[in-house]
Amino acid sequence: MSDIKLFAHQQKALEDTYGFTNVAFYHDMGLGKTFTGSEALMKYGKRMNLVICQKSKIQDWLDHFTDHYEDVIAYDLTTDELNSFIDENRRTGDKTLVGVINYELVFRRLELLNLRDFTLMLDESSLVQNENAKRSRFILKMKPSHVILLSGTPTGGRYERLFSQLKLLGYPLNKTAYYNTYID
Repeated sequence: MSDIKLFAHQQKALEDTYGFTNVAFYHDMGLGKTFTGSEALMKYGKRMNLVICQKSKIQDWLDHFTDHYEDVIAYDLTTDELNSFIDENRRTGDKTLVGVINYELVFRRLELLNLRDFTLMLDESSLVQNENAKRSRFILKMKPSHVILLSGTPTGGRYERLFSQLKLLGYPLNKTAYYNTYID
């Protein structure tokens, strides 16, 4: 249960994406992507959830889930809480688990590749624009049930940078077909 009161544009974004397995919220800066994304994450209803963000935003995400949701346990996965996060998921319980980790560290936590039946949320998803970078390759190997992408600048004006985000969303084109259709 949440104490969040959404603005009309946030509520509309959630309504427009209802029923989709994977979603992207590309709201401009200051329009509340954090709230829209966290509400979508909670609506998916998975016990295990992973948020990947910039290092400077880890505490903000931890505070957000702690401050706005009653039945959530938030874990800082940049510390030694990773094992507790994984162990707690093996127990039965009614709490929702949210692990928060940064892009620079995620690919060094190989245990995360073993997660199943979880929701993955990427804050500033434009940071996975290069599908050949270590962090992007790692994230693309993960097997989430649901994906939520958040960004105010998903492409930086260059649509070729959108391909890896579309792969995360399950878009069916290969890179050559994508470039031939949307870039060239």
